[in-house]
Amino acid sequence: MVHIQNKLEEFLSARDARETATKIYDLLLEVDYELDRILRDPVIRKLYEYDGRFFTPKRNWGFFRAFDGIHVLRSLSDETLETFFRGREQYLAIQWLMEELGKHAWEAKVRRMNWEESGTLSVVSKEVLDEILRRIRQSEIQDLEKGAPLSLEERTFFQSFEDQMASRR
Repeated sequence: MVHIQNKLEEFLSARDARETATKIYDLLLEVDYELDRILRDPVIRKLYEYDGRFFTPKRNWGFFRAFDGIHVLRSLSDETLETFFRGREQYLAIQWLMEELGKHAWEAKVRRMNWEESGTLSVVSKEVLDEILRRIRQSEIQDLEKGAPLSLEERTFFQSFEDQMASRR
């Protein structure tokens, strides 16, 4: 955190750098709090490996991103911080930085909530996915029932077949 604060002082006043570093620290505590709640559940260790960045299923493929506080801090290299501040107004740079870091807190919180409620680490619960699929299917059925018009590409594709059929009459 001291290193980040010192780097921020290249772009901000000492007071603003300290305040921003404190906000970052508080946000990372929130991330760790949410992830610790997940990790307290003994079932999670039976199903997943966690390395501070990813939950990896033990018996399946894939992963769920969930950077803990220390890994988020490590991602804030000098070059990364410079990306946020070079050529931008201080207020906008701080806002952008905090929004990007806030995504880690949001992701950890949603993963924790879904783990506690549904037993999944996905950021989208099974119920929400099922509802999305149900609505898509319902919309497709309605389109078929309405006889939805073909797109230009579809009309072009089928035109040669229609021409052949017309010439056989």
